[in-house]
Amino acid sequence: MSQNEQCQTVLSTTIQYKYIIECKDKSVELQVEDRDVFYNADDELDCPLDVVLRKNAYSFNDLMSWDAREIRFIKIIDNESLIINSVPLNVNL
Repeated sequence: MSQNEQCQTVLSTTIQYKYIIECKDKSVELQVEDRDVFYNADDELDCPLDVVLRKNAYSFNDLMSWDAREIRFIKIIDNESLIINSVPLNVNL
């Protein structure tokens, strides 16, 4: 493989981020902008859910009304999904 072909291969890799919210009756996918993803103080990839909800025209009230059961923050590299963080919401108050 030539150097030019290697550069094209590297440049064609697409990386996306999403939040997937598993609810009682449905699954909601929220698009995440690259600029909202950062490394937190623990050097872990992170993205504030409230920002993503707002940018997708939702709020925490919507999250509650969906009867959300689990929230997953995922990284998608060339259509391969990798779970970065998963939070179950089975907390009884």
